[in-house]
Amino acid sequence: MQKKTTCLSVVASLILATNLYSQTEQLSTIEISSSYLKSNEKTATFSTEIYTNDEIKKSKAKDIYDFLNSQTSINIAPSYGNSFTQKIDLRGYGIGDGYQNVVVSVNGRRINNIDMQPQLLSAIPLSNIKKIEIIKGSGSVQYGDGANAGVINIITNGKNDNYIMAHMGNDDTKGGTLSLGFNNENLIINALLDYSSTNGTREDSSNTKDSNHNRNRKVELIYFPTENLELRAGRTLSDMRLKYAGSLTKDEYKSNPNQSNGFTEQYFNSYLTTLGATYNLNKNYSFDVNYNREDKLSEFVGSSKSQYEYESFNASFNIKKDDYSIVLGTDTFDGDRISSSNITNKTNKSLFVSADYQVSKDLKFSAGMRREKVEYEYNPTSGNSLGTAEYLNAYDIGVNYSLSDSSSIFANYNRSYQTPDIDRFFSSSWTNIGGTWVQTVSSFNGFIEPAKVKNYTIGYSNIQKDNKLKISLFRSELTNEIYYYNVGGANKNTNIDKSHKYGLEIFDKYLINKNLYASINYSYIIAKIDNENEENGAYDGKDLPGVSKHNLTLNLGYTYKKLNTILSYTYRSSAYAANDFENNFEQKQEAYKSTDLNVSYDFKNIEVFAKVQNLFDEDNGLWIKDDSIYPVNFERTYYAGIKYKF
Repeated sequence: MQKKTTCLSVVASLILATNLYSQTEQLSTIEISSSYLKSNEKTATFSTEIYTNDEIKKSKAKDIYDFLNSQTSINIAPSYGNSFTQKIDLRGYGIGDGYQNVVVSVNGRRINNIDMQPQLLSAIPLSNIKKIEIIKGSGSVQYGDGANAGVINIITNGKNDNYIMAHMGNDDTKGGTLSLGFNNENLIINALLDYSSTNGTREDSSNTKDSNHNRNRKVELIYFPTENLELRAGRTLSDMRLKYAGSLTKDEYKSNPNQSNGFTEQYFNSYLTTLGATYNLNKNYSFDVNYNREDKLSEFVGSSKSQYEYESFNASFNIKKDDYSIVLGTDTFDGDRISSSNITNKTNKSLFVSADYQVSKDLKFSAGMRREKVEYEYNPTSGNSLGTAEYLNAYDIGVNYSLSDSSSIFANYNRSYQTPDIDRFFSSSWTNIGGTWVQTVSSFNGFIEPAKVKNYTIGYSNIQKDNKLKISLFRSELTNEIYYYNVGGANKNTNIDKSHKYGLEIFDKYLINKNLYASINYSYIIAKIDNENEENGAYDGKDLPGVSKHNLTLNLGYTYKKLNTILSYTYRSSAYAANDFENNFEQKQEAYKSTDLNVSYDFKNIEVFAKVQNLFDEDNGLWIKDDSIYPVNFERTYYAGIKYKF
């Protein structure tokens, strides 16, 4: 570790020595696009973390998972080796099931699944993203079910840039993007083609490797028939095929993380249709309506196959005055999973209202509530059908006070909930397919309770032309946190009776001079189990497994004329293995460490770029239990490419 720290210090010293210029670039307060209520980083009554298109482009991340893991406070890890649907952890819900406690939305459309599959972010090309907004400890009024830790809002481009891009790297990695955008005063037409593939990094005894490919195609039309009316329509097709390797014992992992005892092969495709309209009655009143339908197929080659049919609809009436805003909305979702043995359905229907009031120049209040009905139906091809329904409420109250033109403080109280996914109602058996343990439904488990959370957050923001500082303290008190119990041959989905989480979050970006900036994103998180009767108190007072106490990302960026370079460092401290609820496994989750370096150069309409990930060749892995380790970003990788704008 000392050697690596020294390397970072040397690079920093060399760059700092070039501090010969006065400040020209300036930081600014960013508007929050995804909220129905008008707000920005400084006036928001909740904790925010926002990344612009420029920051996303400069990172040269290979995909959205890479960007979130290396640039934000979010912890990302491949799901049992599956790099296309990775696990997400925000605010200490654990790398095991944390993804079910955060809502991910794309232009307002939530992409959370009705079963235990993580959100599919690989269908969103990074080059098509305009902004990423992370709302922490809030969002349950607008997004409802699952927004316990918060919401990750992804906003794509209004009009695409025109460019073609290609890259190549080690392990026969290659990819390309064609982006087209046309507009006049009444019409925007976008088209995007995106492809990536790799020969893989892990290999079995027969020289088979974990190869994969990912293809995304999108066409979008935005039409303005009148000054006050906007109509939207889009069609997206994504298909992926991948082989991902199984777990290794600790001895195997330490001797050669590139090896594999077998592979799981999966095929996945998605057809998405989006329709929407916004009508402005005048400058103060507007309607917004959106409809989405997604048809998906997930097939484990040689094993199981499931089809998914998702339909969602939301509508809102928005009132925006000089000193207050009000939104009245409805939000519905209807999802089916269809397999050879059953059809399972989950339906969400909700109404919500949210408002903010600017009491004075410096003081703003916000409040909102949501009422949601969640219904389940299980219809097997043989046997009795099952069903149940839940009625749940979400609340949010916040206040923001401006201390000066550049600084403010806020406080927020949020009530949220997470209903079980359709897999949680069944106990499960596990089958080893090609070296990977695959979960299969075996018997009805019972309609377990939804999780309910009380979130408390206070924070401070100071945004100046050369420095952006955000600090927040949070505490979350949970009832019936959902988890999978698997001890001594007994296995079922159930609830942790009482648990809590608290922590400190710090973000700071400082423009040292016109060429150089530094940023830090740090979170300290404690997640505790207070009371769990399943093991007669054996879990009481234990740490929730899979939660790192210390999470850190550092960035040092340098620009000289057309040259841009960023040195990044990501660190997650050690934790208990994902299944270690009693905190007594022999093996713990080791600390995650990765140093990345990217360089790009612009010349007229051409940009050339290169990136090295895990510069110091660190060994990284995801520990599920003793001798069940999935290597993650465990070797040095690199790629280079060219982008032509026209």
